[in-house]
Amino acid sequence: MIKRPMAVIGFSYLAALVAATYFSIEIIIGFYIGTLILFLLSLLIKNVRDKVILPLAFLTIAAALLSYISFTYIKIEPINDLDNRDVNISGRVCDLPYENYGRYYYIIETDKIDAYEVPQKLKIRMSCSKALDLDVYDRIDCRVHMFMPKDKSGFSPKTYYESKGIYILSYLYEYDNYSIKEEPDKPIYYYFLKVRKAIIEALRTMLPEEQAGVAIGVLLGDKYLISDDIQNNFRDIGIAHILAVSGLHVSFIAAFILLILRNLRIPANLRYVITCVGIFCFMALTGFSPSVRRAGIMLIILYLGVLINNRADSINSLGIATLIISIINPFSAGDIGFLLSVTSTLGILLFTDKTKNVIKMFTKKINCCNDLIYNICELISMTICAMVTTLPITMLSFGKISLVGVIANLLCVFPTMLMMVFSFISAILYYCGPIAFLAMPFALVAGIIINYLTFCAGVLASFAFAAIPTSQGFVSFCLSGAAILIAYSLFLGQKYELVRIASILSFIVLLVGTMSYQIFMSGSTELAVLDTGNGCSVFVSKGDHAIAVSCGGDKFKFSEIPYYLSSKNIDRLDYMILSDFSNEASYYAQSVIEQYNPYYTVLPNSKNIDDKISRTAADSSNAVYFNESANLELWGNVKAKAVRMDNQSFIYLTINDVNLLLCPSGGNALYLPNEYRDCDILIAGGDFKNYDYINSSYIVLSNNFDSTMELLDSVAKSDKLIIATAGDGNVIFDFKKDKNICIKRVV
Repeated sequence: MIKRPMAVIGFSYLAALVAATYFSIEIIIGFYIGTLILFLLSLLIKNVRDKVILPLAFLTIAAALLSYISFTYIKIEPINDLDNRDVNISGRVCDLPYENYGRYYYIIETDKIDAYEVPQKLKIRMSCSKALDLDVYDRIDCRVHMFMPKDKSGFSPKTYYESKGIYILSYLYEYDNYSIKEEPDKPIYYYFLKVRKAIIEALRTMLPEEQAGVAIGVLLGDKYLISDDIQNNFRDIGIAHILAVSGLHVSFIAAFILLILRNLRIPANLRYVITCVGIFCFMALTGFSPSVRRAGIMLIILYLGVLINNRADSINSLGIATLIISIINPFSAGDIGFLLSVTSTLGILLFTDKTKNVIKMFTKKINCCNDLIYNICELISMTICAMVTTLPITMLSFGKISLVGVIANLLCVFPTMLMMVFSFISAILYYCGPIAFLAMPFALVAGIIINYLTFCAGVLASFAFAAIPTSQGFVSFCLSGAAILIAYSLFLGQKYELVRIASILSFIVLLVGTMSYQIFMSGSTELAVLDTGNGCSVFVSKGDHAIAVSCGGDKFKFSEIPYYLSSKNIDRLDYMILSDFSNEASYYAQSVIEQYNPYYTVLPNSKNIDDKISRTAADSSNAVYFNESANLELWGNVKAKAVRMDNQSFIYLTINDVNLLLCPSGGNALYLPNEYRDCDILIAGGDFKNYDYINSSYIVLSNNFDSTMELLDSVAKSDKLIIATAGDGNVIFDFKKDKNICIKRVV
């Protein structure tokens, strides 16, 4: 018999759902049929059938894939008819509204959608440019534009929203008539949301904005108030998990409740009942996110097992919790926080004791502070186990791995838990009338701890090799080799000594590989034309330096920019250069300035300049305005000239003696001076005319698929090599020494 059947079922079910996020529905159906065949074959082979585990795993995977297929056809396919449509809706706000990058977002459960043969009851996210007088569970009748989240294989905005039960997005037509009505009947969950809102308001009142953002993120999981710099630093050093409520937070809350009840001498059975209730209330306060539900269900199962005098198996309980969440919503596998929570907990449960024994071998000769050393060894072993088992998810989702993660977790995890308690106590005392003054000392301590955390994160993230982008092949190669080496060491039997040697060697190989790669690539310059639809977002980078020479595109494609810059490990720009203020050239300009705070922003001195862009540039960087042209020389091998004329604006780049002409908003080659028509590469967005007058070897079209197809006939007549983004991914030019160029596409 299988020792832990529910663990096998739960983890197999989740693994199948994770794999399903990377493939089209047709391929998933093929996998489903193949898995059913394997299940039937496993029943025919006696040795396999007797061991049970393979038939059970195949059957579980088939059930998971069938569930995913069913939900896709039942939930998603009918909603596709609403994509890119204007409709009238009626519904209720079902979660707290939030603000992000100057826009306000509302989660609405619709009762009625004024469209033929589409689902009427949906959960949608609605955005608008101003805050509405709209409380939780108030009703709104309005006109919106519907659109589907951006679809990519693997973890993407689409899979994230689906994990939350949101299958379509929208924005409000604010100038049309809309009505808001207060609903008198509120569900019980409404009062949890009001408590959540009260905690947020209390912390924002008592703490400075930046400190309040961290406290709210750690306590309740809302990261919208945390600055991008702090989030990037925490991500780079491998402690981003403490900014999202997960199993770590739930376990600490449960332990804290048990400690208080034990000191109050509450009977043991009643302690566990009260703790289970407390866990459920905390789950409600955090919005029942998948990662919190997983941890909450697991702990409740464990405590109920204690109540009935059964010693519950932690790994089995984790499998049960994972299975319950995955069955309720097969798209929960798209929530990165949930996957990190499951994999880190599994790693801790499986390997902590063994890892701790290996680490303690290094401390045998120390004969003092034994209790402290034991606790430190346990914390280090838990951190290593969690980091290793979450590594595949981290690589796939964040595009980087941290080399200072163990140190960062040792320095930050325990203070974060203390800060969580002080923040919660201060928020509760804030509303306690006569003793409300006691809230401030607790808030002060929480603020001091937050300053310590952000200081540690900033210092560690400033190290040259704090994080390694995994977009480079050598990283995956080194990690795969390390996994094989360690697995082979365990197989040979002399576990501790060989595993220790294998681990040290693997780390050395990864470090040497990283340094060698940095040295090899130190002279390389990269130009990226990002796939942002109709418009140009073009970045030039060298090492850890980068400039934006255009940042335009479609309304909902901005995520391509942070994804690309994160893969290059770039948190701040040297320059942002704009040739004009069309959507094709500057639609994302304000967001880029706010998020990447360029040292200098070069702008045309034009009456058409957006006030928000001008104001943001003046506030966050040195704004430089030009009338006709601006010249820049960067990094010894890059020259940029921004030119603004009455009928044509463009940027002329020279990288390693290779000339590039960038026309983000299209234009007409006839209007270009002869000196700029000679180039090696033309990059054009929008509608560019008379390509024949450009003397270039390559033409890069930065448009969506439909616009590219419309331009293709006229461009093909120019007898040049054509490359297009067209929804197929970013186009990357890697400039080596002299005039050697490597061209690649990154999806």
